[in-house]
Amino acid sequence: MNKYKLIRIIKYAFLLFILVVATQQVYKFGKKSYQDYINAHENDLEWVEDNITLEDDYRIGNQVKVVHMPTDLTVSTEDYTEIINKKIKALLVNSYSIDSPILIYNPYREDENKLYIYFHTGEKYQAQYFVSTESIVMQDMDTLEYKNFLDETGNVSFTTRHYYTIDSLVPGKKNNVILRILDETGVVVDAENFILNIPSEGN
Repeated sequence: MNKYKLIRIIKYAFLLFILVVATQQVYKFGKKSYQDYINAHENDLEWVEDNITLEDDYRIGNQVKVVHMPTDLTVSTEDYTEIINKKIKALLVNSYSIDSPILIYNPYREDENKLYIYFHTGEKYQAQYFVSTESIVMQDMDTLEYKNFLDETGNVSFTTRHYYTIDSLVPGKKNNVILRILDETGVVVDAENFILNIPSEGN
């Protein structure tokens, strides 16, 4: 091999090594600066609240919101719960229907299989749901076994404000959720189907 060519290869290899080291140092410095920035604001609840948001995530499904917050942010369970409750309460200022409800995936970060549903009806109705990882069109709709949403006392309730939790979602699968409302005689008044791509556990 020509010695000039060898010198050129060594030179480029050395420059590449310098570039890699410099990039790593910049990354470490940036990460440390970001972490310092987060740490400096962790006790500022107003800043923490501004940096915890509920945003649409179409990877999971249409109309589904998820929590977004700095990954390195440390916040107490009490403060976090209070902030999320405040965010949800602010959303509920508007009225939502069964065909366009608020859907929030695991807002309290306590269970990756939970979906929170919020909607309103003009009259008092009971609500039920059905969850399946199989295509709805492949099933006999007359034989589906719906589950009742229960109130805090464990009873079926008729209300105009429907705030529920579904905790039977299957991670890593496409979940078909049918939501329906019934009047006091058991007649189905309305129903909607939502398709949710629930992330695998830990993702």
